[in-house]
Amino acid sequence: MNKIIHIAFSLRGIQNTIEIVYKTNENAQESGFDALLDLPFDPRLCIGYPTVHARVKNMPNTGYRRLCGWIQLVQREYFSSESLEKPDENELSIDSIKPDCIYAAYGHPAEFYDAPCNNLNGHVKGKWTAYTYLVDIPSRMNDKKLSFLAGFQWGYEEAFANGKLVVKVQDIKELDNETWTKHISYLKQQYPQYEYV
Repeated sequence: MNKIIHIAFSLRGIQNTIEIVYKTNENAQESGFDALLDLPFDPRLCIGYPTVHARVKNMPNTGYRRLCGWIQLVQREYFSSESLEKPDENELSIDSIKPDCIYAAYGHPAEFYDAPCNNLNGHVKGKWTAYTYLVDIPSRMNDKKLSFLAGFQWGYEEAFANGKLVVKVQDIKELDNETWTKHISYLKQQYPQYEYV
């Protein structure tokens, strides 16, 4: 699978476009897994999982007007048996640069890259779903509010079947402000210092 999608958004009244390259991981070197230290698994296990690279394409904003960030929430559902219809464990978390930072990436403009892999953690089956949001970072330009600009959902399912790991990549889809609004209460619990809109 190799897919490129575009999502329009407005930042400080200027129209922009996110370009997302969403594809199946075919190479541990290309995805950078070979550079990760102390992995508890063989880096080649990343093959078959999804990778996503999102960036603002040809941003017309200048100077401080370019500032934006990415926030990613991940829903992890785990099953201890293939016969289960509902997961034994279901957790939502924020993927961030470091614990005291809500952002997965930020900059002028921010670029986002992720290549998840091997998240079963001893379970028979798992579903990993990411909600990735481009946001306006609180500043003097927006009354210090953290707000939705655009978003997309992506992920995969993984399971052991007949002693073999099977990965099924989920399709990518654009998210609207309604999905962002549903996540605000969780974001407030984890990072109450921000005002979300």
